[in-house]
Amino acid sequence: MQTKTTLLALAVGLALMAGCAKQDETAAVADAPAPAAGEAPATDTADTPADAMVDPADAAAPAAAETVAPAAPDAAAFDMEAIPVSTATLPEWPYVQLPAGYVFDDADRLGERTKDLARIPVWTGGQLLWVEGKVFSDDIENVDGKTFSRFELAKGLRQQIESLGGVRLAERSYERDTYMANEKALDDFRQEFSDVQDAYWYDKDMETYVIRRGDSLVWIVLEARNSNGAVLVAEGPAPEAPAG
Repeated sequence: MQTKTTLLALAVGLALMAGCAKQDETAAVADAPAPAAGEAPATDTADTPADAMVDPADAAAPAAAETVAPAAPDAAAFDMEAIPVSTATLPEWPYVQLPAGYVFDDADRLGERTKDLARIPVWTGGQLLWVEGKVFSDDIENVDGKTFSRFELAKGLRQQIESLGGVRLAERSYERDTYMANEKALDDFRQEFSDVQDAYWYDKDMETYVIRRGDSLVWIVLEARNSNGAVLVAEGPAPEAPAG
């Protein structure tokens, strides 16, 4: 009888011990922090080899090839060597011969329209260059009995300039940013050469030509407006460096 009692007590003790262990395990799981919304449950990686571990982001999507955005091209720099040397015989200064029916505003005193030395800007379509040399400027008008045509004037001058070996570099003036970066110098120039000041405002229809001679460059800036026009001619050495 005593043996049965002892065995019964031993069985009860073992059952109580197993219950306590089960209770401790359940409590440990309950005390563990719950994963945040959208977060995968934590896993034990202690026994996982390092080379077998994968970043969840890498597993979700294939690796993309690295791409490099192309750099924005710089504005085209003026290359004098790209301009062919002209050996054409130039007419009398200021070299520009107007189409029939058109005259310079000061045709009777053209000499007064020339400065022996001045510093003027020319827009090449990509750079604003400041050049020094002899400079002529004047308005262009139609004679009495001739109807003014903006197209006719521009076309006639273009053909004459190109016959002298001239190359057109630009068909419009610079943008506002270029003007603002050179505002003081450009405003001073526009006041001195008021005949062509509209051609040196930003976003204007104007044309820039260059004639390359053996030892100099001839720059021609033309603006043909609806009722009149203007021209600037400058002759001097090639510019040493760009501005703005």
